[in-house]
Amino acid sequence: MTMLAPLEAYRRWAPTYARETAITALDEALVAELSPRLTGKRLLDAGCGTGRRLRGTGAVEAIGVEPCAAMIAAGADEGAWPAEVRVIEGNVLALPLPSAGFDMVWCRLVLGHVSDLRRAYAELARMMAPEALLVVTDFHPDAHAAGHRRTFRDAEGVHEIEHHVHDTHAHIQAAFGAGLALTEMSVGRVGRSIRDYYERAGRLAHYEAEYGLPLVLALSFRKLF
Repeated sequence: MTMLAPLEAYRRWAPTYARETAITALDEALVAELSPRLTGKRLLDAGCGTGRRLRGTGAVEAIGVEPCAAMIAAGADEGAWPAEVRVIEGNVLALPLPSAGFDMVWCRLVLGHVSDLRRAYAELARMMAPEALLVVTDFHPDAHAAGHRRTFRDAEGVHEIEHHVHDTHAHIQAAFGAGLALTEMSVGRVGRSIRDYYERAGRLAHYEAEYGLPLVLALSFRKLF
């Protein structure tokens, strides 16, 4: 298995990224649980990948920022963007947008690819209007401790994506330093909702052994000031 830097990994993964995985399925459920109804709100998805989660949200404006041009292109290939959706190239550590422009900010399965959590949370907080909500998801540290890794497969085999392990305390402290307070926390675990992914991979024995293992951590924050 080769280890790839995130930008190179997602460039290679882009053609097949639209296929759901157990991790992305858990992420989707957790974000739906922690996010309010988005109708009429201004939404930012920082590290949006192909931008697929921006479609059909009901947001009056839905902006995606993504560092990998190949991922953006793959999303555009899925069809014309709705009028309210815009996807631009940029990095979560230096978002190319004005401050305080969004009512809802997502940062989904991104911060594990970032070593400097404080800088990332400072940028995410900068995007938030007063009373805005931030929802962050990350690969759970318990999953990493159990041997799970951020991987994908292409024609050349399986590749591991460079990943930084951040525990819950690290997220909360970095967010607090950016003027954010934790409002809710949830965990996506190995369970019935993702059993089919294990079955299709011929890994039902692993499913039974790992039942209940946390795979995805989800946190929501509001601004303190």
